[in-house]
Amino acid sequence: MTLAAFVRLGCSLENGRVRECWDGRDSGLAAIVTLASSLDYTPSNSRLKLLLPLADPAQVLNVPVVPLGAMLSAAYPLSTRPPYVLSWLNDLISAQDMMHPELLEKLVLNNFCTIPAKLLIQLTTAFRDHGLCDRSGKFFYKDHLHKSSVPVLAIAGDQDLICPPEAVEETVRLIPEHLATYKVFGEPGGPHYAHYDLVGGRKAVEQVYPCIIEFLTRCDLT
Repeated sequence: MTLAAFVRLGCSLENGRVRECWDGRDSGLAAIVTLASSLDYTPSNSRLKLLLPLADPAQVLNVPVVPLGAMLSAAYPLSTRPPYVLSWLNDLISAQDMMHPELLEKLVLNNFCTIPAKLLIQLTTAFRDHGLCDRSGKFFYKDHLHKSSVPVLAIAGDQDLICPPEAVEETVRLIPEHLATYKVFGEPGGPHYAHYDLVGGRKAVEQVYPCIIEFLTRCDLT
């Protein structure tokens, strides 16, 4: 059975097995699938940078966590009710008509929680030269991607404003070409995929999940 790592930025990059496969060591992983993830956002206009102003106060005040969930819950009514002053927040999560309204509401109100301040501070490095680094500030992940020995499927959404395709591609091009598979979901005439549509969009089960299963199955047979 394939042992795979599903990587979301800031969630699994400190995972020992993922780091080993990027450092040229045997990680025991057969494949890695990344969903809307990048190590370097500088080539893109990622809206993730909207969180960056929170990093400095959190560091100065030594705040352990940033209450992102509470902030989004408070803002959500302003994005779904007249005069829709924060309607742009919905576009960060899901493309038009891609997620059932009730599912979108549950996602916003229940899925997001607090963010460790140290994680937010680490995330700011993805918007600087050399890209994301570990919390020591000495290990830059991009510098080690060329040593990877594990097949990687990197998936992006065509209307992802948080991790745009160009940000994903910036990371993919550093992986050995014979190990990298890059796939952008979304068509010019629709459907389109924003950040969370790759997991919860109405077409994800038909389009995204089979792509992942096929990739993992193929890697499991090699």
